[in-house]
Amino acid sequence: MVIFRKAFIFLLICGCASPFNSKDRITMGSLLEEMIDLNRLTCLPDHNYHTIQFSSYDRNSVSPSKPGWFSNSDGFGNETRPGFEKVLQEPDSEGTGRYLICDIKCPGAIVRLWTAGINGKIKLFLDGSSNPVFDGEAKEFFWNTLKSISDMGTGNVNTKQFRQYDAVYFPIPFSRSCRIEWTGNLKEIHFYHVTVRVYEPAQDVATFKAGDLAAYSGQINEISKQFSKDDKPSTTFSQKINIPVPHASKRTVYTAEGTQAIEKFGLKIRCLKQEEVLRKCILSIYFDSASIPQVQAPAGDFFGAAPGLYPYNSLPFAVQPDSLMVCRFHMPFKENARIEIENFSDEDILVSGGADLSGYDWKEGESMYFQARWKISQGLTASDREITDIPYFMASGKGRIVGTAAYIYNPSPAVTSWGNWWGEGDEKIYIDGDVFPSFFGTGTEDYFNYSWSSESLFAFPYCGQPRNDGPGNRGYVSNYRWHILDDIPFYDHISFFMELFHHGEVMDFTYGRIVYFYSLPGLVDDYQKISEHAIAGIPYLNWEPRSYLGSSGFTFIAAENAFERHASLGSEKGKLWAGGSILMWKPQSEGERIICRFQRTTDSAKSNIGLTLAHLPDGGKMAAYLNGQSLKFDGSEVILLDILHNPVLRNHFSETVLFKKGMNELILENRGSWKGRIGLDFIWLKEE
Repeated sequence: MVIFRKAFIFLLICGCASPFNSKDRITMGSLLEEMIDLNRLTCLPDHNYHTIQFSSYDRNSVSPSKPGWFSNSDGFGNETRPGFEKVLQEPDSEGTGRYLICDIKCPGAIVRLWTAGINGKIKLFLDGSSNPVFDGEAKEFFWNTLKSISDMGTGNVNTKQFRQYDAVYFPIPFSRSCRIEWTGNLKEIHFYHVTVRVYEPAQDVATFKAGDLAAYSGQINEISKQFSKDDKPSTTFSQKINIPVPHASKRTVYTAEGTQAIEKFGLKIRCLKQEEVLRKCILSIYFDSASIPQVQAPAGDFFGAAPGLYPYNSLPFAVQPDSLMVCRFHMPFKENARIEIENFSDEDILVSGGADLSGYDWKEGESMYFQARWKISQGLTASDREITDIPYFMASGKGRIVGTAAYIYNPSPAVTSWGNWWGEGDEKIYIDGDVFPSFFGTGTEDYFNYSWSSESLFAFPYCGQPRNDGPGNRGYVSNYRWHILDDIPFYDHISFFMELFHHGEVMDFTYGRIVYFYSLPGLVDDYQKISEHAIAGIPYLNWEPRSYLGSSGFTFIAAENAFERHASLGSEKGKLWAGGSILMWKPQSEGERIICRFQRTTDSAKSNIGLTLAHLPDGGKMAAYLNGQSLKFDGSEVILLDILHNPVLRNHFSETVLFKKGMNELILENRGSWKGRIGLDFIWLKEE
């Protein structure tokens, strides 16, 4: 039965001989070091381990050759089969039962916890003890992990930075076993991921104990400090790059000789049409005179936020507002390294930046090359009926996955996340001898550490969403996740898929993705040279808002057709806006007003108003009134419309208000300085 699949995997992993000797003792301290040590990723693990995931995936998903493979009841409640490894105690008269999340019988460490929301209670048992390390609210265990397992004698330990959106990264090691039980009502939500590193039986691991957080408080605080940094990467490099690359040409922009490692390198591409050029310039990196590049990707996509330049900062990558793109993954080589840029754009460009080198002790059979593989699937039909597994990466050999990024174009006309969400699909990662995935997830956003199809822009050390055009999740979206503490080693084979599962049917969907990994020489993967066709263009299809799911019952009025003429109003064209243009208000004074009047043919009734507005780097702020009554949008009397970098569209909804039969008057009032612009795309109205 499926509920016993992980137990079988453990016997397989823990019972086989390791290709490496067990080395030093593993402690919470050594695992904490790994959270920020990018250099250790360049070698096969000192301590042989596999990384696996337990989750609330739909247990009707048994095999791609059987019905139910794309089932999606994975923690919402009322599943036909409980999303756990085993039922330990059947539900009582109130519906409360006890269920097994995992029962691991070899050394290991919990390295990641995630939930979108979970009710009930959790018990965590380590090394067969009958006294749980944690016994309390499940939500506290998943979202406030360090606080919840603390013995309260930790002193001033800063634990906030270990939670990255809805995931917590913190090692909880155990020497013999780990058992997690959930007690709760299956009718209530219970989403979960528990990512675990499992070692061979002989590995010496120091089990987490009371007092460990206090003992390692200095180390924990130092990691918190590094995780909380939002500093810009240094623009100084020991080795400089400053080379023109004419259009329709290929140039070597950097070379290095000897046994070394590139510890950091950065690129800045000077051009006019930045979004187009960053996609049409191919970055290739060759180590030790390889016949095919170990790294190949569009230059902009390689750095984790695309298409275009969308600034963010994470542990291994950063994109700066001044267009400098930086990679901090270490790239060792025995003899030489070469970085090339091939320019397929119609512009002559200047590539600047540089690299920092360090000495490196190359160890045969252990040291690995850094690699990155980019793919794009264009002209897809995303659907809630015809669901498919999108291949991210396949390889035979030895290595480890250290990160992924996804670049989505979702031309859905639906205007809310509940309607235009593209990522209901789950990750499925097969490692070595898997007949069922070691990772079977609960949603694409869950894999990328957020939840509920959030439209928020965010950046953490290990995960982020630098771009999401909106409204909802339509337009271009980019997500990244770096596997640092939770890296995924493979010793023979790996296959990585992500379901494409949409809320509706959307044509001309584009799915770009990149996987970052290290591998020993000799790995064979699904590399294909990037074709000029694959990077030919970045489409922006003209669209009009459609009433669907979360927007059902609403009609939409283009703001350009709704507001009375005013000297401060004008139409501006733009790729993001509905119909290709937006009404741009440039108020000349604080308190300036514009007016929209509309007829209601039915009797007076209560409803709300929706406004789809542009958030701009120079965005202003405004208030709204209906028939003379002040309105609250999103709970506030003032709508703030600024954003740090690139424009986006966002929906704003009023409180419930009374519409009268006949003429109604909506007034918008500028509440900011005259310099702030206000972009008005369309108005939502519901006639009931």
